[in-house]
Amino acid sequence: MLKKSTYEELERKVNELEKATDEFPASDQRKEAILNSLKEHVIHQDTEMRILWANRAACESVNLSYEEIVGRYCYKIWARRNDPCPDCPVVRAIETGQPQAIEKYTPDERYWFIRGYPFRDKNGDIVGGIEITLEITEQKQAEETIRESERRYSALVQESPDAIISLDKTGNFLSFNTVAERISGFSAEEVMGKHFTKIGVLAKESIPKALKEFALVITGIERPPFELTIMRKDKSYLFMEANPRLIKNKEEKAWIQVTLRDITDRKLVEKEKKKLEAQLQQAHKMETIGTLAGGIAHDFNNILYSIIGYTELALDDTEKRTHLHDNLQEVLIAAKRAKDLVKQILTFSRQVDREPKPLKIQIVVQEALKLIRSSLPSTIEINRDIDNSCRLVMADATQIHQVVMNLLTNAYHAMEDQGGKLDVTLKEVDLDLDDLQDLTMPTGPYVCLTVADTGTGIDKYVMDRIFEPYFSTKKKDKGTGLGLAMVHGIVKSYGGKIKVYSEPGKGSSFHVYLPVIQTQGEKKETQLVLPVEGGTERILLVDDELQIVRMEQQMLERLGYHVTVRTSSIESLEAFRSAPDKFDLIITDMTMPNMTGVELAKKIIEIKPDIPIIICTGFSEKISEHTANTMGIRGYVMKPVIKSELAKKIKEVLDQK
Repeated sequence: MLKKSTYEELERKVNELEKATDEFPASDQRKEAILNSLKEHVIHQDTEMRILWANRAACESVNLSYEEIVGRYCYKIWARRNDPCPDCPVVRAIETGQPQAIEKYTPDERYWFIRGYPFRDKNGDIVGGIEITLEITEQKQAEETIRESERRYSALVQESPDAIISLDKTGNFLSFNTVAERISGFSAEEVMGKHFTKIGVLAKESIPKALKEFALVITGIERPPFELTIMRKDKSYLFMEANPRLIKNKEEKAWIQVTLRDITDRKLVEKEKKKLEAQLQQAHKMETIGTLAGGIAHDFNNILYSIIGYTELALDDTEKRTHLHDNLQEVLIAAKRAKDLVKQILTFSRQVDREPKPLKIQIVVQEALKLIRSSLPSTIEINRDIDNSCRLVMADATQIHQVVMNLLTNAYHAMEDQGGKLDVTLKEVDLDLDDLQDLTMPTGPYVCLTVADTGTGIDKYVMDRIFEPYFSTKKKDKGTGLGLAMVHGIVKSYGGKIKVYSEPGKGSSFHVYLPVIQTQGEKKETQLVLPVEGGTERILLVDDELQIVRMEQQMLERLGYHVTVRTSSIESLEAFRSAPDKFDLIITDMTMPNMTGVELAKKIIEIKPDIPIIICTGFSEKISEHTANTMGIRGYVMKPVIKSELAKKIKEVLDQK
C-alpha cells in the first residue's frame, strides 16, 4: 500500500479532477479541452458500464479513437472481460452512491489508482459513473526504494548504537554509555552523579530547552524528539536529536532515559538548503521586479515621448536666446535624462534590445579607469592588474562600460571619507561546477573582472538587497539605487554571474564572470551622422494615444510630409483598404486595443506587400527589430524618439522602396 502522504497527494489531485468533471458531460468546449489535456484517464459511463465519453489519454492508452470507444463496455476494452470487474470502483460507486477507490496492479507491471464517482442527474438519481485513473507506478517504485533504504539505514543504526544516558528526577546523571563517552569526550566517571547543566556537556543556549522538556517528561507527559547542541570536551560542537522517555521500575522509582542521535550532518544540509532556497527566492524576486520595471518603463516611455515631442515643437516656435527658449531647452534636457533612466530600467529588467558583439573587455576597463581617475581624490590609491591576453566575450561595449563604471563608483563612495585602496583585476579563469554553484551556467573559461575596495563594507541585512532597484544606503545625491540592479541585469543577460564578498569595516570585492567566446576578432562599427531631412510622401500615422498622435502629426507635417491620422487600428486598416495607393508609408504604435501594431502590419502587407511600415514601441518584450524585419516590417523605433531620429528612420525606410 502507498504511504499516507502519497494517498493524500493522490486525493488532492483526484479532487481537482473531480471538480473538472463536475456535472459532466456539459456542452462546454473549454471543460472538454481541459479534460483532454490531462494525462490521467477520465471516462464517463452509464449504469451498464457503457462508455458515454472518454478523454484523449484514455483513448490513447488502448490505441483506439474516441469513436471506437464510445458506446462499448468499459470492462471489455480495458479488462478484456465479458462482465464487469468484481472490484470495479465505478460499479461500487453506483451501487453505494459514494466515491470508491482501489489500487490495481496490471500484468504489464504497472500500478494504477482508480477512483469511481456516482453521476447523478438533475433530480439526484444515479444515472452513471465517472472513472478517474492515475498511474502510480513511479510512486510505488520510489516508495519501495525508500523502504529498502530505510531497511539498510536501520541495519546501520543497529550496528552503531546511539548514545544513551539516564538522569534522575533532579537531572543528575545515572548512566553514560560508551557511545556517549566517545561523542562528548567526557568519561562516565567525570559526569556520574553530577547535574547535566553543571559539567559543560550541554551548550548554554540548549540548557533552558532541556530543562523544560525533561520537567514535562518526569510528570509523565510524552514529548517528541527535540534538538540540542552538545559542547564536547574539546569545546567543539555537535547537533543532537534527544528522544527522552520516562522509565519506571516495580518500586515505582522513575528516571529519564535519553537517546541521543548525532544530526550534525543533517543540520548542515538544512543550512545549505535554506541558503539555496534564499537564493531561489531572490532570483524570483529579481525576475518579478524586472517584469514590473519593464511595464512601468512602457507607460513612462509614452509620457516621455509626448514631453520630448511637444517640447521640440515648442522650441521650433520660440525665438532663440529668450528666457522661454532657454527654459524649454532645460525641459528637453531633463526629458532626455529621464529617457536614459528608462533605458537603465529596461536594462535591469533585460527588456532593452542590445546587439552583443565579440568584445575585448580589457579595452573597456582601461577606458573606464582613465575616466574615473580624474574624479577620485588623492587619498584613494588605484592598483590595476589587467591581463591583456584575456580572450573575447560576447557583449555590448556600452553596457560593459556601465558595469565597470558602476562598480568603480560604488567602490569610490565606500572609501570617500577615509580613503583607501581600489584594486581592479582582470584575468581569465576556468570554472567548474563547484566554482559556479549554478547548474544553468556551463563550465569552462570565463573572464573575471574584480573590483575590490578597503572601504566601509556591507552589512549582512543590506547584502541580501544590493541588487534590488531603488534600494540604496547612499545619500540622495549619490545615486538613484539603480546601479547594481542594472549591473545584475546586464551580467545575467550575457550568461554571466556576480559574486560579492564583504564584511563591515573590511571592504568589499565584486567579481564579475563573463563567458569566453571562441572567435577571432571584434567588429568595429562606423556611424554616419546625417542632417535631419524631410519629404513630401504621404504617411498614415496610427497611435491610440491622442496626445502622441497629435504631436507626431505636427512634427511630420513640419518636415513636409502629408499625414493622415487614425487613433484606432481597425479604422486604420479600413482607411488603407479603401485606398491603398493613397499612402507611401505607415507608422504604427505596437500596443493598441483590438489589434496590435504587428497584426495591423500583417494585414496591410497582405493588401500591399511592398508598403514600407515603421513600428513604434515603448517596450520590446513581444517584438524586436529582428522579428519585425522577418515579418516584412522595415522600420523599428523604440519610444521615446526625438524628431531627428524619427526623420532619419523615415528616410531610411523610404529609400528601401
